[in-house]
Amino acid sequence: MVALYVVINLAYFYVLTPTEIANVPPDSSVGMEASRKLFGDAGRRVVAALLAASSFGALHLGILANARLPYAMARDRLFFSSYASLSPRSRVPVKALVMQAQWTCVLALTSSLTALTEYVMFGAWIFFGLGVASVFVLRRKMPGAERPFRTWGYPFVPALFVLGTALLLANALVTRPLQSLVSLGLLALGLPAYWFWKRSYRAEPAAD
Repeated sequence: MVALYVVINLAYFYVLTPTEIANVPPDSSVGMEASRKLFGDAGRRVVAALLAASSFGALHLGILANARLPYAMARDRLFFSSYASLSPRSRVPVKALVMQAQWTCVLALTSSLTALTEYVMFGAWIFFGLGVASVFVLRRKMPGAERPFRTWGYPFVPALFVLGTALLLANALVTRPLQSLVSLGLLALGLPAYWFWKRSYRAEPAAD
């Protein structure tokens, strides 16, 4: 997958100049513009359809995965206990899905899609970097733990990823400070809630 991603991006730069890539219209994408230049408007429409299908699949995955977060938090007594339940028929956290849909509607009505994407991606990359950095922490704290999945190129590959993530976040702070600070502020809003539930409930998981 990484090789495919790199090859596709090299193809974009082969077809389009850096200036053309930087000036892609908001209602288009680099892939669509590259296809239009290669195959005309018909190719652009085909790529648009493929991107729509890919986005639908990614959204489906994100909705199902993210709904598990409040469910897991509730089980750890870090959120409302009612969200720790699953549907007896489908084993899906229905309450968490409904809450996620409601919050999504609020966000969609109060901000633009571009702004929401910038907020989410900045915050997401923070956790991407922290997730990879945890490899070093766990190797140090739990050297004898069973690891069925090995980290290829350790320690150089994860270190390179963490460094690249730090540079990406620093660049975002410099080039888009408002959006980056808003994203940090939204993340910081979760700290008081975390401290409240951490103090109010025991750390043991709740029952199904």
